[in-house]
Amino acid sequence: MRLIDKYIPSDYRDSVSRRIKPAEPLTPDDIFEQMFCNFPKPVAWLFKLRNAIVKPLGLKGGDGFRNLISERNDEEIILSKNDKHLCFWVGIYCSQPQDGWQEAAVTTVVKFNNFLGRIYFVGIWVFHKLLVKSLFRKAIKG
Repeated sequence: MRLIDKYIPSDYRDSVSRRIKPAEPLTPDDIFEQMFCNFPKPVAWLFKLRNAIVKPLGLKGGDGFRNLISERNDEEIILSKNDKHLCFWVGIYCSQPQDGWQEAAVTTVVKFNNFLGRIYFVGIWVFHKLLVKSLFRKAIKG
């Protein structure tokens, strides 16, 4: 059972996954670094914009992703953040190689704690879907 699977039921869940045959085996740390630490400048700008917009609403923006790692094993890293408005978990999964092939996935799980959490998520949902898919494709290509 994957670590992320214990975070259900939820109000929202999505996942993007691929079966890949990388030149060198990938780890969840490799995918994490590419998606959450080495993202393009326009993505960094979007995070800064989000933080500026939500601050007056009493929502906390992010100040990095390394401090959000809450669980890990050899195949999966879980990022999480809980506040009064919503809780979210992101699972970054990468199977052990089998005949050179690996399964890689990024799963997002969100639980709304109140109406403001729903409004916030509606505002970022489109960006979330586009960014996760794009950053995931970049991460698994190396």
